[in-house]
Amino acid sequence: MSRYVEPSAITGRVCLRDVIVIDPFDGSATAGQDVFVAGDRITSVTATGGPAEGAHVVEGRGRFAVPAFMDMHLHALNTPDDVDGTYALMLANGVAGFRQMSGNRALLKARREGRLPAPTGAPALKATAGDLLTPLNASTADGAVRAVREQHADGADFVKAGLTTGDVFMAALAEANRLGIRLGGHLPPDLDPREAARGGVWSIEHLGPGVTVFAAASAREAEVRAKNATRRLPPIPKVTFPGADRLATKLIKGLVVNPATKTSTVEADAYELADASYDQEKAEELAALFVRHSTWQCPTLIRVHTQQFADAPVHTADPRRRYMAPAELRSWDRSVRRFARLPEATRRALRGHWDAQLRMTRTFADAGVPMVAGTDACGAAGIVPGFALHDEFDFLAEAGLDPLTVLRTATTEAARFLGEEGAFGRIAPDLPADLVLLDADPLADHTALHAIAGVLRDGSWWSRTDLEAVLERVAAAPGAR
Repeated sequence: MSRYVEPSAITGRVCLRDVIVIDPFDGSATAGQDVFVAGDRITSVTATGGPAEGAHVVEGRGRFAVPAFMDMHLHALNTPDDVDGTYALMLANGVAGFRQMSGNRALLKARREGRLPAPTGAPALKATAGDLLTPLNASTADGAVRAVREQHADGADFVKAGLTTGDVFMAALAEANRLGIRLGGHLPPDLDPREAARGGVWSIEHLGPGVTVFAAASAREAEVRAKNATRRLPPIPKVTFPGADRLATKLIKGLVVNPATKTSTVEADAYELADASYDQEKAEELAALFVRHSTWQCPTLIRVHTQQFADAPVHTADPRRRYMAPAELRSWDRSVRRFARLPEATRRALRGHWDAQLRMTRTFADAGVPMVAGTDACGAAGIVPGFALHDEFDFLAEAGLDPLTVLRTATTEAARFLGEEGAFGRIAPDLPADLVLLDADPLADHTALHAIAGVLRDGSWWSRTDLEAVLERVAAAPGAR
């Protein structure tokens, strides 16, 4: 059950009548289709007008059916006992699945035993990591290798590098490759992204983060790298002792709310130098390398925007804050105050880097670098779960991605990213009964993805009216985190 989502009366056998089916795989739009669902699966997609005995009929004439969306960078299960509000916001925004970016042994065990929370309308957990690689469990190459082995044995779907050095990262990557488990995450400041790509890294998050990737596209690369190498890891314990894991968790949580609040003046100089010395030819060479090695990118532009424009009214006065738990908002506001205390020159460098991030995203997309949409919601300041994926759509479009490419980042590309191509992300028989009905054409304009007329999740239908009621319940008792 859910505090916010009422069970749908339209479930079991359902027919979405006379819809225009959008296939992100080939970009086709097929009008006059009836989509039949039984339980959690699509049973048929046929020309409209056939019999629908025994089915709940949802009239969809003039509307567009797309596969439900996937958020490929999320932390919803950081609070596994209190995900109801977050999941409700995801349902209301058409998000049917996610990749959990921070796990632990208890979470992996709960998944094995079928004990993860599943309130009404909850999204599917598509993949999860174990513990982040940090100085606590990966202060040395040997420690990183042990951590990778433990996570592989515990059943993690991938390993996420959080805070490491270059040597530790590459040792972990080599062991992950040997075991056949994927490794992705944050590139260390002292690591060349080309080395990570050649080593087989699965995904790079947040375009780096920091200036690491941008250094490789600079005409003054050596100078940028020298400045970037001054970045230090936070003071996370490098040895275990009673309570060390709780201390590390607290330190990491304080950092991730907005890492930009820790930007040093030297790092700010590195941003400005990298941006001023940008070399398009080098950027294209880097993109071509990522294509050759299938190095996925999850830009999380909404995340970098909330970091670099933390005190902007678009975030501090966002009306969607009303859905967030009060304690979460207090944490966000504390981080805004810390950000405001940064030197003006540092904040100017952070704001100025935004155009470079959009340009790099466009360069990667134009080159065919594989890319998925993610938000970093749940723990990150200014990011409202569910809605944030739509913010990401807007920023990807601002970067220059066309509407079909934007749609693919959260549908067919998400499936390919997870090694499940053809298993979800399209509307076809035998695929999951997860789709979103839109009032406008998403192939004509990406903003159509916001115009949700209803959501079919796991074979149950919630209309726009139903979804608005969900949002009002969350606002009345804010619980998203």
